[in-house]
Amino acid sequence: MLPRMIDDLPPLDAELAQLDRDGFVILESLLSAPERAAIVASLAPFEADRPMGRNDFEGERTTRVYSLAGKGEAFLQIAEHPRVVRILAARLLPGYLLSNLQSIRLHPGETQQPFHTDDGFYPVPRPHAVLSLSTIWAIEAFTEDNGATELVPGSHRWGAEHPEERPHQVKKAVMPAGSVVIFDGTLWHRGGENTSPGTRLAVTPQYCQPWLRPQESQLLIVPPEQAR
Repeated sequence: MLPRMIDDLPPLDAELAQLDRDGFVILESLLSAPERAAIVASLAPFEADRPMGRNDFEGERTTRVYSLAGKGEAFLQIAEHPRVVRILAARLLPGYLLSNLQSIRLHPGETQQPFHTDDGFYPVPRPHAVLSLSTIWAIEAFTEDNGATELVPGSHRWGAEHPEERPHQVKKAVMPAGSVVIFDGTLWHRGGENTSPGTRLAVTPQYCQPWLRPQESQLLIVPPEQAR
């Protein structure tokens, strides 16, 4: 469905340069409408009657589905997309791991998420070498008013400061449906406020160095027959 030969892909250097400089890079319109529809259809049974998040971080107006690696091929396809994989291979060690694979659907009225980093649970002093990379796929378009992820450019190079403790810029990851933002796990970011009448659906695969413990135990999530 998704993979193309690596030789068909555009030059990598510019993508890596922006990732290193800003802490993130956006790749636009990688998924076709049928590919996005397959993801939505695969997700629907797990979203049905699912409660909203349990707190302000998960989002009290947000539907999350965890452990997607064991819930359908459509999710693994985007986790292994060649445009992402080649960036992972350039910035993580061989044998890097899928740490987390979940969906996040922001409903109308959702508020801003607190600023956070995705590698903050690893007790390693900042700044540090890359421990993890995160991706957020826009299954629905990310807009100014539907909760597009908000990123703090350059914050992956900070020390222990929180965004509230120093001047900073915020960049909204506004992007068409089918796009992906790839960012350093040390980058400060948050989910935005959804003031629109519609939802903002994302799928977020996250990856870590092979010597780190993943957030989700994929060995328990993926059934043996599927792993075979």
